[in-house]
Amino acid sequence: MKGIPELEIGTYEGYMGIKVDLLLINPGNRLEQFANLNELATVAQPLGLAMIAGFIRQYGFSVAIIDAEANFWIPEQTIQEIEKYEPLLIGVSAFTTKMTAAGKIFKLIREKMPGVKTIIGGHHASAIPERTLREEAVDFVIQGEGYYPTLELLTALKKKQNDFNIKGIWYLENNKIVGNGHSEIITNLDELPFAAWDLLQMEKYKTHHWHAWDYNLRQTNFSLLYTSLGCPFNCDYCSVNVVYGKRGSRFRSAARVVKEIELLVDKYKIQHIELIDDTFTINPKRVEEICDQIISHNLGDKINIWCFARTDTVSEHLMSKMKRAGVNWVFMGFESGSEIVLKDVHKKQTVEQIKKATDIVHNAGIHIGGNYVFGLPNDTHETMRITLDLAKELNTEYANFFIHMPYPGTRFHELSKEKGYPLPEKWGQYGFFAPDALPMRNEALSAEDILRFRDNAFKEYFNSEKYQAMVKNKFGQNILDFLKNKVLSKEIKRTRYTK
Repeated sequence: MKGIPELEIGTYEGYMGIKVDLLLINPGNRLEQFANLNELATVAQPLGLAMIAGFIRQYGFSVAIIDAEANFWIPEQTIQEIEKYEPLLIGVSAFTTKMTAAGKIFKLIREKMPGVKTIIGGHHASAIPERTLREEAVDFVIQGEGYYPTLELLTALKKKQNDFNIKGIWYLENNKIVGNGHSEIITNLDELPFAAWDLLQMEKYKTHHWHAWDYNLRQTNFSLLYTSLGCPFNCDYCSVNVVYGKRGSRFRSAARVVKEIELLVDKYKIQHIELIDDTFTINPKRVEEICDQIISHNLGDKINIWCFARTDTVSEHLMSKMKRAGVNWVFMGFESGSEIVLKDVHKKQTVEQIKKATDIVHNAGIHIGGNYVFGLPNDTHETMRITLDLAKELNTEYANFFIHMPYPGTRFHELSKEKGYPLPEKWGQYGFFAPDALPMRNEALSAEDILRFRDNAFKEYFNSEKYQAMVKNKFGQNILDFLKNKVLSKEIKRTRYTK
């Protein structure tokens, strides 16, 4: 392993620039995704890019990251920053909802820096690599994890080779698609170096407002962290495993996780941590090992963690241990209050399990975020009402009311095409909070029906006397005032229905 290379000053088409092998870009589009709600949106590190950067640097390549999202830059501002560099390769990672901004950035790069090679990875590119190549001004697409493909492509470009027969790399040759399938995955996650936190503006990130309710709404000193990659489940509406090509989870060792937590706490003064694992509690024994090490390193009182769990993976013993280790929030995918709807999307849980899991987590002193989805295939006005009634009965500390989106790479995306249901014409329409969001309709509900119900459900839940009394009792009058004045005062201005 080589040391971290210094960035050099080079020349690019007549002017001086910062010479770098790999320039990674996190596109910014908070306004498109959240419109007038953008002030409430979390601003999280582009952890995937930072992980790629850490991996690539250990092979002697120089890397820089431009985080347009953190700086609230539109593509035209982003390209001004990009032009300060002389990169060998520019890489972008983007989920579907950020593809409008990513696409504009690629067009600007091709226009202003035509000699520079570009590459895109992430969920969107992995789901539809051929379409991405055809529609975007990009030279290469990664299908799958980006570690090995990026490394091999950089090596080839550095040696000025034109052979891009690299597993996971897709490109156009004489206007024909050359596809090399999915990339190889890293099986032992402990072989990955820590994310390149030093390449990020750590002071610019902020956690969700509810995550800081016990901390007087101080949202800074926040970081993402992963302890595993992948998911063993196969929920029909989810695209999480499209990058990995199959179901399954890989785990970091407890020692490795806690060592990175120590780095974040000691060097970057991190307090709020979001574990991005799709289901942190999937392996209870391993979770206990992580918690035991957090406790033994005296970190439990220094950190405020939130994570995802499934209702069938929680237990009294595990939740108690997690609470001692600084886990103060657990979000669970309740999805629906209808047994029929739950069964149809292969969620493999019941309403009874949902209620039992809620009691277990609350009894451990952990706050709960309930995730619900409106507009699932068997949903009707009646079943959506049943779901909202369940949410109000559970009265968890926070609730997310999502709308069913047929993301590329999911079974429901293909089903929408088969049935002739309208699909978003713009990538931003896949965003839950976008004014022109277009959820997947079903036989009983139009997209407008689903949007209207979702927005009214949000108001009904958070304005209920029962909920607001609970917030005041648990978090104080100042948090209730924040909720009323900063959250409930804002309204999504939907373009698909009139009030």
